[in-house]
Amino acid sequence: MSVKISTTNSKLGLIPSVNLTPIVTCRKNCPCAKDCYARKGNFRFQNVKDSLAHNLQEYVENPTQYFADIKHAINNGMVSYSYFRWHAAGDFVDEAYFAGVVKVALDLPNTSFLAFTKKFELVNEYLQNGGVIPKNLHIVFSAWGDEFHIENPYNFPVAYVRFHDSENKSIPETAVECSGDCTNCLQCWNIRNGESVVFNKH
Repeated sequence: MSVKISTTNSKLGLIPSVNLTPIVTCRKNCPCAKDCYARKGNFRFQNVKDSLAHNLQEYVENPTQYFADIKHAINNGMVSYSYFRWHAAGDFVDEAYFAGVVKVALDLPNTSFLAFTKKFELVNEYLQNGGVIPKNLHIVFSAWGDEFHIENPYNFPVAYVRFHDSENKSIPETAVECSGDCTNCLQCWNIRNGESVVFNKH
């Protein structure tokens, strides 16, 4: 298998994820670029950077094989994961990539998938064009500060950020606190439309 799947994320625990190079796969006006957590900590190591770049190259050169590799990593007869995270680093590359994510969920109905995204337009356009998101694919729109506008006509759940040095007034009082331990929490895999979660900036 060529695509590199991560199983060493301290927050995700044993939940596997696939990651891509941040910034270049993110929206052009991404407000979190200068403070991107996917450029800090272990993400600064060259071998990690190389792994993210490798995955992006695998998708660009052979998208069919890219998604086939991911499916094989999740369920291959020897191991079958109940949960999977798209992109602890990076975001949906383009429309075709998102369509591939949807197909993986359809092909693996016993796995619950989670993806945070700031590429709202990509997801909205998919639905506007008649696309259907499988029930086992959980999309959470990722907010930032008060001035960052989210186009959310389909009422996707939203993730907010609590900053250390300034108040984020857009955080709803009903937003659920991130526990920091996905393996024993899984609330983001079960979050419903109209609900929200809040993370402390890291």
